[in-house]
Amino acid sequence: MGFFGNLLGSTDDNVMANGILGRGEIISLSASGLTMRVNNSLQERKCTIAMNVLIDGVPPFQATAVQRIQEILLSKIGKGVAVPVRVDPSNHSKVYIDFAAQMPVITMARTTGENSAAHILEHGKPIKVILLSSVNAKLKNADGVDGFTLSLTVYEGVDTPYQTAVVNAVPASALPLMYPGSKLHAKLGANGIIIVDWAAGSAG
Repeated sequence: MGFFGNLLGSTDDNVMANGILGRGEIISLSASGLTMRVNNSLQERKCTIAMNVLIDGVPPFQATAVQRIQEILLSKIGKGVAVPVRVDPSNHSKVYIDFAAQMPVITMARTTGENSAAHILEHGKPIKVILLSSVNAKLKNADGVDGFTLSLTVYEGVDTPYQTAVVNAVPASALPLMYPGSKLHAKLGANGIIIVDWAAGSAG
C-alpha cells in the first residue's frame, strides 16, 4: 500500500487476506474529517484507532490502526471495546480491524515476574471478593485454561470496598464457584492486579 493508500485510510489487502488474526482492545478512536463512499457502499470515515493487541503466544502490545470505518459502526467501537484485527506477521505495528472476522480465542504468552498469577497468589495481599458476573473472555492462559472476565466487588482486605473487572484463568474444577453472589478468596498484587484463589474454595 502506497502513500495515497495511507492518506485515504485504505487497508493493506495482503495483511487483510494473510495477516495474523488477533484481538484489539480499543484505547482511543479519533475520527477525521475525511469521508469516502466506494462503489455505492455505506459512507466511511478515516479514523485513527489506538489499541492493545493480543495474538497467540505474544505479550500484549500497542499498535495504531489508520483505516476507513463505516460511519454506522463508529458508535459501537469506542474505548474498551474488543474487535478482531489482522496483524502483519513481519511488522506487528501494522494492524487493521477486520469487521468480517469472528473474534478469535487467543492463547496468551506465559507471564513471569511480579505480574504473574503464580507470584501474586504466593506474595499478594489476601482479600475477599464477591463475584457479580462472569463472561468467557475468549482468552486462554499459556497452559490452555479458559480466561473469564469477572466483575467483582472487593469487600474485605481493603480500606474501602470497590467494584472492578478482571480477566482470570478459571480451571474446570472452579466452575461450581462461578455464580453471582459467590464469595471468593483472592490475592491483590502490588500492581493492583487481582487473582482469585480458586484452590482456596468459597469464602463464605
